[in-house]
Amino acid sequence: MATGSSPRYAIYYSPEPGSPLDAFGRSWFGGSPPTATKLSAKRIAELSESSRRYGFHGTLKPPFGLNPATTLNSLLDAAHVFARTLAPIEIPPLELAIIGKFIALTPVTQSAALEKLSAACVRAFEAFRVPLSDEQLESYKLNRLTVHQEQMLEHWGYPYVMEEFRFHISVTDRIDDSHERDEVMTALETLAAPVLGKAIVVRDLTVFGQAGVDEPMVAIERIPFGRGK
Repeated sequence: MATGSSPRYAIYYSPEPGSPLDAFGRSWFGGSPPTATKLSAKRIAELSESSRRYGFHGTLKPPFGLNPATTLNSLLDAAHVFARTLAPIEIPPLELAIIGKFIALTPVTQSAALEKLSAACVRAFEAFRVPLSDEQLESYKLNRLTVHQEQMLEHWGYPYVMEEFRFHISVTDRIDDSHERDEVMTALETLAAPVLGKAIVVRDLTVFGQAGVDEPMVAIERIPFGRGK
C-alpha cells in the first residue's frame, strides 16, 4: 500500500541462500517455464507479477512506512537486538494451497512457534511504523474485512496479524480462471516437489525495503537469530 515514492520496509522470513526452497523460488520467478506446463514464461510472469515484486518470502512484520522520528539504521539496530533474543524454530512441512484465488506455500498444520514469532515481530517494530492514512485504511476495508480484522488493521496497520495471521509464501497473484489456476497448480506441484512435505527451519529474519509502490521489495540485511552484529 505504498504511495508515491515513499519507501516502505518489512520484516520477512526468506529462504536461506542455496537451499532447495531458495532454488525453487528462483526457478519459478526468474527461470524458464516448467516442462510440465504449456504456460509460457511470459504468462507465468504475468500471473506472478505482484508476488515477484514483493519477493519470495513469508511475512513476519507486514510492509510499513517508516516513522519520521526513526531511521533505517535504527530499524536495523533494533532488528539485531530483537534477533539476539530468538532461537531457531521449525516450520511444519510445506504444501501448496489456494488462498482466495492465489497459490502459496503454507505449512500443513498450524505452528504455535511461528505464530508467536510473527506476533513478536509485529509488536517489536511497531514504533517504526508510520500510521496509515485514511485513504489507506479505506482501501484495505474494501476487502470485506471481519470486525476483528478491522480492529487489527486500525491497531497494527494490517488486518492479517496476530490471531488473523496465516504464514504463507506467495507464488502467484490472484488467478480468476479456475482452469488456468489448476494448470498452474499442476506445474507448481512438479517444480516444488523437492520442498513439498519438508519442514524448514527459520534461523534468521530479513529486513526488506521498497523504494516506492511500483518498485521491488529487496533484501537489505539478513540477521541471524541468537547473535549480535
